[in-house]
Amino acid sequence: MIRRYLLAIMLISVSWFWLSGQPGVRSESLKRADCFFGIHFDLHASEDITDAGRTLTFEMIDTFLTRVRPDFIQIDCKGHPGISSYPTEVGFHLKGFEKDPLRLFREVTEKNKVALFMHFSGVWDNKVVQQHPEWAVIKANGERSTQKVSFFSPYIDTYMIPQLKELSGKYKVDGAWIDGECWAVEPDYGEASLKRFTQQTGITEIPRQRNEKYFPEFIEYTRELFREHLKKYIEAIHDFNPGFQITSNWSYSSLMPEKVDINVDYLSGDVTPQNGVYRSAFEARCLAPQGKPWDLMAWGFSWNGGNMPMSIKSPVQLKQEAAQIISMGGGVQFYFQQNRDLSLKPWIAYMLEDIGNFCRERQKFCHKSVPVPQIALLYPSRAYQKNSPVPYSRPLPMLQGTLYAILDGQNAIEILMEHNLSGRMDRYPLIVIPECDYLDPSFIDEIRRYVANGGNLLVIGTDAPILFKNELGIKTSEKVPAGQAFISAGGRIGSVRSEILKVELTGNSIQKTRFYQGSDYNYPSEITASSVSRIGKGMIAAVYFNAGSSYIDYKTPVVRDFIDELIEELFPARVVRVTGSHLVHIAVNRTGGKTMVNLINVAGEHTNQNAIGYDEVPPLKDIYVSIKTDKKPSRVILQPEGKELKLSYDNGRFQVLVPELKIHSIIELQ
Repeated sequence: MIRRYLLAIMLISVSWFWLSGQPGVRSESLKRADCFFGIHFDLHASEDITDAGRTLTFEMIDTFLTRVRPDFIQIDCKGHPGISSYPTEVGFHLKGFEKDPLRLFREVTEKNKVALFMHFSGVWDNKVVQQHPEWAVIKANGERSTQKVSFFSPYIDTYMIPQLKELSGKYKVDGAWIDGECWAVEPDYGEASLKRFTQQTGITEIPRQRNEKYFPEFIEYTRELFREHLKKYIEAIHDFNPGFQITSNWSYSSLMPEKVDINVDYLSGDVTPQNGVYRSAFEARCLAPQGKPWDLMAWGFSWNGGNMPMSIKSPVQLKQEAAQIISMGGGVQFYFQQNRDLSLKPWIAYMLEDIGNFCRERQKFCHKSVPVPQIALLYPSRAYQKNSPVPYSRPLPMLQGTLYAILDGQNAIEILMEHNLSGRMDRYPLIVIPECDYLDPSFIDEIRRYVANGGNLLVIGTDAPILFKNELGIKTSEKVPAGQAFISAGGRIGSVRSEILKVELTGNSIQKTRFYQGSDYNYPSEITASSVSRIGKGMIAAVYFNAGSSYIDYKTPVVRDFIDELIEELFPARVVRVTGSHLVHIAVNRTGGKTMVNLINVAGEHTNQNAIGYDEVPPLKDIYVSIKTDKKPSRVILQPEGKELKLSYDNGRFQVLVPELKIHSIIELQ
């Protein structure tokens, strides 16, 4: 074993010389906007480390970069404990250094023309609030936070901005990925914060609990404070060095569903490790429309911070997550931790080389691709933020569940926030509004015009249909408390656990499906489960139970098929249809003037929270793909295999057979 390991290291050492003579070796590192494949290392260093850099060597880093060939790496700098893992002159650092790890990383990345970014914790800094407790956020109960810094403290001016300038000026790093930001923000009940809140709003009755009057106003005020914080350090570092590329983790994402109005250089986020395949599909669709370069980070290990053992994911598992991300046009990075002395784990390079090759083979078919408009799933951000108990919450299950059901129905779908969709509705043959209780009146009016002019709308849940009760022909309605309800789809009956909106329909509204009193077609209920109406040139349909929440709580193919049958009613002219397996997700894009149909094998134990890893995804056999085109393509190539597929063409559609789908293949139309 040792002899084989030493031989492998020797082969790695000489590989750089072989690579340096090959086409495509870079003369300079890429800007983050052009990066596709990266590696993230962090440590969240603690103060007691006394041997930083002890086993970290030039050869170790060089060997890793030579073998893995990333466009960038992100390394530990300052994690949530607030302890820097390099000898900073600004903040607090480790007790002991055997060498300066950051200077060494910069030297080797510069030699290999690999961009170097810093993992830097912003709002969350345990050490600063330990040393300066008066700088901490005051919680609703009057206690001081032991983690989060107040926006009214000197922290940003005396620690954060000076340290970022040190990283840029002294160490010449390329940029920073600021962690512990929007998602870590807490409402501040300190004296200065409450004084400003009252001055701005005139509200003197301070809300401290979610059910109290003015609580949404206080949460929105806290968001405004975060936006000011973000703008301040972004502008400060850009003034110091315009070339420094910086973002705040999860800014303008599913957690911060707002229009990009602060000049972050790119968008990024780390996808929670459990159910990463589906979560990556969700997060990618939230970032893709925001108009900024973006990437997502796949955790290289499973862990929930509790009693779950930390388990390294397999290459197969990470390739599935990567496929969901790159199929939407973004870049991908993979997260592994450094050792306590800041060194790397050499064996991970072998796995990342394999994963990197998988990504690189698909890069020219995926990176910076643009979705072909098909189905738009609205992210009703104003409704969700209005009801949120915290300033920036983790993505809501009703939206995720709706997406997952539609993806599992093998539909090409995007997620668009109100500001992304407004003014662009006519590009989408179908718009889906998930469970929500509020939309801006002007947005509702725009939706109505969209339908009247020929668009199609699907409204889901027990609240959202009320927003369109006239269009749906709802004469009366009442909510039935949550319980087990039976629905039918795909020739079978299944149950869901959901509240129901019991409606009486009038006008031209047609009951599409009804509930059943049990799992027997002989016992139908009179309660409507879905309805369809024609409005002008378009159609509107509604689902009168919380289908998205139901699907994510208790996944069943009956909900998937129930929604898909309504989609078929509203949008029969889908560009792509897939038969042969329901374990295929699709994304339809344009890249370099060509249409690319992404096929992703999503087999695996994704919803089993006890399955912390798997190392096999069974290949799917004999997948038939039908694609609608204006004219017959000259060639259809399965990429990255480079295999030409035989096609049959009839009346505006052609069909191909994909004999085997391992993880991710792309049908390229020429």
